[in-house]
Amino acid sequence: MSVRSPSALAVPSRPDPAPVAPARDGFRWILAALCLALAATMALSLLAGSVHLDPDAVYQGLIGSDPDALGHRLVWGLRLPRTLLAVLVGLHLAVSGLILQAVIRNPLGDPGIVGISSGASLLVVTVLLLGDLLNAGLLHNASTEISLAWLPFAALVGGLGAAGLVLGLSWGERVSPVRLALNGVAVGAVLNALVMWVVVVWGGARTEIALIWLAGSLYGRDFEHLLLLLPWTLIGLSAAALLLRPLSLLRFEDETAQSLGLPVRRWRLIALGVAVMLAASATAVAGPVGFVGLVVPHLARRLVGGDMGRLLITTLLCGALLTLGADIAARTLTVSQELPVGALTSLIGIPIFLLLLQRRTRTHP
Repeated sequence: MSVRSPSALAVPSRPDPAPVAPARDGFRWILAALCLALAATMALSLLAGSVHLDPDAVYQGLIGSDPDALGHRLVWGLRLPRTLLAVLVGLHLAVSGLILQAVIRNPLGDPGIVGISSGASLLVVTVLLLGDLLNAGLLHNASTEISLAWLPFAALVGGLGAAGLVLGLSWGERVSPVRLALNGVAVGAVLNALVMWVVVVWGGARTEIALIWLAGSLYGRDFEHLLLLLPWTLIGLSAAALLLRPLSLLRFEDETAQSLGLPVRRWRLIALGVAVMLAASATAVAGPVGFVGLVVPHLARRLVGGDMGRLLITTLLCGALLTLGADIAARTLTVSQELPVGALTSLIGIPIFLLLLQRRTRTHP
């Protein structure tokens, strides 16, 4: 779970000027480079691991018909679904962060800013431990299984509930970005405390597993998790594409956006709903992977400027790259055990967060 400072998030609502967008040909080169980098990273993800596979073994594993071959079992059983899932989780969190930064006009915003990650985590952990509680106390050791299919819905309800609470506390004549940020930090802190209370008090045999999940991990994920997330990806990205014009206007002050014909409150709520859906569904399968939603939109702006269409495409590619790269490092840096991917993204994100904060302090003393 990522650490946020209320004073760091309570920054002036005026966004930083967007860098000048590169020419059309420049954007095409950037897009091609990002696509090639993502393809190369996905190939590396299939090769790297506790058991190294050479390219021929990976190729034979992908096309081979022998299900008992080592390459086939490693590629199809472990690495391919995990690689694709890391890509989806990264783009979910990155696009969610982009939407939130536009909606609340806070360059330090990410899915934790309105309590999304904390709310989703609380309900998912509760659902995961509910089976053990029912089994031990009510069903007298009968076998109780909670289907994975419920987790995105649980995370969505938790994320929406937390976001609704933060919005309710922040809603006045208009939603103040500073008030929203402060209330998000406060609600997130309370929900994180409740998560740890649920894990410690009711965790039982699953306490260690729950804590690993709360650190953000892709360990043990398979095609079932991937198929669980994919529909939410299609719905979320389609909705984000439809939000391009409203998001472009929501970055301005409310009066300016309204003068341009945008119903600000309605589109802010719709955009927040899409951001919650993307972040909560990713949290359901991977846990709260921190700082991806904060860091990636800033990197994308440096690459392609402020045009929302280019920014959306670049953000999702950079989010997939960052998360997949962190996952590769998480399972190859140490031989004895695997690190949580959330720990790696936080190690990458915290220095960038401090850099952004220092820059904001110099710009708005």
